[in-house]
Amino acid sequence: MASEKAVAGVATQFLGAFVANLISLNTGYVVGWSAVAIPVLENNGTANDTAPLDRPLTKDESSWVATVLFIAWIAGPAACSFISQRWGYKVAGYLVGTISAMAGVIIMLAPSLATMLVGRVLTGFAAGCTPVVTTTYITEAAQEHIRGAVGTFFGLLFNGGILIAYLMGAVASYQIVCAMAVILPIVYLLGFFFLPESPQYLLSKGRDGDAVKSLRWFRAAGHNVSQELEQLRSNLDSGASENGGRGLSVVQFFKDRTCRLGFITVVMIILNQQFAGVTIALNYLVQMFSATGNSSTAAWSAVVVGALQFLATFVSSALVDRAGRRPLLMATNGGMAACLLALGGYSFAQDRGSDVASVWWLPVAAMSLLLFLNAIGVGPLFFVIVNELFAPEAAPVGVSIGLGCQMVVATFVMKSYVILVDWLQLYGCYWFFSTCCILSNVYIFFFLPETKNRPISEILRDLRRERRSKNRDAEKYDEVSTKESRQQVA
Repeated sequence: MASEKAVAGVATQFLGAFVANLISLNTGYVVGWSAVAIPVLENNGTANDTAPLDRPLTKDESSWVATVLFIAWIAGPAACSFISQRWGYKVAGYLVGTISAMAGVIIMLAPSLATMLVGRVLTGFAAGCTPVVTTTYITEAAQEHIRGAVGTFFGLLFNGGILIAYLMGAVASYQIVCAMAVILPIVYLLGFFFLPESPQYLLSKGRDGDAVKSLRWFRAAGHNVSQELEQLRSNLDSGASENGGRGLSVVQFFKDRTCRLGFITVVMIILNQQFAGVTIALNYLVQMFSATGNSSTAAWSAVVVGALQFLATFVSSALVDRAGRRPLLMATNGGMAACLLALGGYSFAQDRGSDVASVWWLPVAAMSLLLFLNAIGVGPLFFVIVNELFAPEAAPVGVSIGLGCQMVVATFVMKSYVILVDWLQLYGCYWFFSTCCILSNVYIFFFLPETKNRPISEILRDLRRERRSKNRDAEKYDEVSTKESRQQVA
C-alpha cells in the first residue's frame, strides 16, 4: 500500500512537470519555426502558399528574423525571476503564456518585416522567461529523488517543440505553421490554471496553509507533509537570517562565497554546453546530408534531427536520477569529444585531398551521434544543475544570471564561428571543440559536486568544503537517505 502511494505521488509530480513545461513545447517550436519559415519568407510564398509579407526578405533581413529572438531572450530570465519572486510562479506563468500567444498572433498576421520583428522580440522575451517558470518552479515542488528527472522536462519538451515545428514545416502551409505558435500557449494556459503555486514561494510569503495544500497536491496521500514543510521553512529561515528576510540582491549574491562558487560552476557548464560545437553541427547538418548524396529533402532531414534529439532527451530523463549528474556528463562529454575528433579527422583528410568516398557515412554518423549525446548530457542537464547549486534566497539571482549568460555565450559562439574557421580551418574548429569537451570533463571530475538525490543544503556544503571531506560526507548522507527512504516505504 505504501509503495502504491509513493508511485501515485511521483506520478502527480511528473504530471505537474509535464503541464508546467507545455510552454517549453512552444519555446522549442518558435526556435524551430525559423528553419521552416525563413525559406517561405525569402521567396515570399511557395507553390502552395500565398505571400505572407508585402515583399520577399533578403538574406540579411531573414537572419534578423532568426537572431532577434535570441537577443530578446537574454532579458527574459531576470525579468521573470523578479516577477516570480514578487508575485509568484502562477502570475509569471500566466504572463509568459499570454505574451507567447499574443506574439504568435502578431507573427501569423504580420503584413511587413517590422511587424514580424515585433512579434519575434516578444516571442524571444517569453522564451527567455520559460526556464524560470518551468524548471525553477518544478524544482521547488519536486522530491529530491526525482528532481533530476523532472528537471529534464524542459529539454524534453523543448526538443519536442522543435520536432513539431520541423514536421509542420514538412506537411503544412505557412499560415498553419504560424497558427500552431498560438495554439500551444493557449493549451499551456488552460493546463497551468490547475497547478498550485510553489510551496516554497508560499512559505516565503508566510502563507503556510496554502503551502501545505500545495505540498499535498504534489505528494502521495499519507506523506508526512509537516516534516517536509519544516525542512523548507528551515532552509528559508537560514537564508532570511543572513539577508534580512529578502532574496539576495546582485551585489549580495556576488559577495557570498558559496554563491560565487555555484555561479562559477554554472558558467563552466555553460561553456561546456556551448563550446561542444552542437549549435554549429545543427546549422551544417542538412548541407552535409546533401553533400553525401542523401536523397531526403532538407525538411525531412530536419525532422530526423529533431526526432533524434527528442528521443535522446527521453534517455536523459530515465538516466539522470539513476546514473547521477557527474557520470552522465562525463560519459556524454567523452563520446562527444570522440565524435568531434572523427569529424576533424574527416575534414582534415578532405582538405588534404585524400579520397574519403569510402567513409562518406562518417560525418553523418558522427554528427548524429554528437547531437544524440548532447541531448542526453549537457543539453538538458544544464537546466537541472543550475537549479541545484543555489540556496532558495539566492536562486532567483543565480538562475536568471546563469540563463542570461547561457544565451550571451551562445550568441558569441555563433558570431565567432566564421572567425574561428578562418583561423583554425574547419578541422581545427572540430578539434578545438573536442578539446573543450575534454577540459570540461577535467573540471567536472574535480569540482562539480554530485547533486543526485541530495538536499540543496548538502550540495551547498560540498561547494564550500575542502575536497577531501566531500566523498566522506556524500557517503554518510547516502547511508542516512537510504535508511530514511526504507523507513518511509515500510
